[in-house]
Amino acid sequence: MSKPILRDIVTDTAAWKGPDLQDDTSWIYRLTEVETDEIDRALHAVQASGLAWGAFGKERFALPTFAPKLAAIDEQIRNGRGFVLVKGFPVQRYSLDELKTIYWGLGVHMGQVISHNVAGDFVAPVTDLGLKSSDPNRRNNTTNHLLDPHTDLADVVALLCVEKAKEGGMSSLVSSVAIHNEIVKHHPEYLDVLYEGFYHDYRGYGPNADPNEVTATPIPVFEYNNGRVNCAFAKKIIETGALKRGVPLTPLQQAAIDYVHELGTREDMRIDMMLEPGDIQIINNYITLHSRSNYIDHDDGPKRFLLRMWINLPDSVQLSDGFAEFVRRGIPAIKQAA
Repeated sequence: MSKPILRDIVTDTAAWKGPDLQDDTSWIYRLTEVETDEIDRALHAVQASGLAWGAFGKERFALPTFAPKLAAIDEQIRNGRGFVLVKGFPVQRYSLDELKTIYWGLGVHMGQVISHNVAGDFVAPVTDLGLKSSDPNRRNNTTNHLLDPHTDLADVVALLCVEKAKEGGMSSLVSSVAIHNEIVKHHPEYLDVLYEGFYHDYRGYGPNADPNEVTATPIPVFEYNNGRVNCAFAKKIIETGALKRGVPLTPLQQAAIDYVHELGTREDMRIDMMLEPGDIQIINNYITLHSRSNYIDHDDGPKRFLLRMWINLPDSVQLSDGFAEFVRRGIPAIKQAA
């Protein structure tokens, strides 16, 4: 059975362009003192119970005052533009472990926090670890390099900024629905290959933990399901997947992913934001591509440091079953041999 392909323009709020939002602050949610005090009380209640982050659910992290704002954020993520920025969290008050506890508490109010690396981390740092650039399976969130526009492997990607860099580290978002619109208008010949998809490079975190393993079937860049255009895109792992399979991309396939990448970087498509300490960026991964400029850390003093969570939302009907099987999987922990 052929896959449904949308060949019409999407006109809802998910198909935004960055310049249209420059004077619109409706995507910014500012924490009030009442809300931060409530979060602080929830932390102390968890600590008094002897519970560590990762070991409790939302019922143990009570946020009755903050609940309406969380509901509005959930609605914006699911059915609105697909991204929000929460500002004003007082990160300087807390130790790293306390920050992880609070962050976990906020995450479980949204949904199921899932593993996003082979070590089984649920709250992981985004910072420069100084790893060798020659490692083809190195994760870019552990470097200070440019991150190309891409999606991750969960419904929601959340980033909490603890420290910013000396220079650079600009975060950029692009609507993948708006990208789809541009393809429909200017290059409809790319739609069929993008909906058919590509074999993705697992980069060593696939089912067999083989550094040369790729997905068993092609993963669509776009799918159309339940009235929604969903996206899974990472140019690098599509290209290295083809290399590891030994089956080169066709000229049409290469042109199609190059065009998606180009649209994801264009100034007339993206919105840029410099995340400040205390900012929490939350995005719907299937309708938003995210990227980051390279950065330079301070010679002395704290390095750029963010905490990332991947979250799967409850009762989500956005994805088809086949698409969801790959894009909601996270990166399962790999058991080490005894």
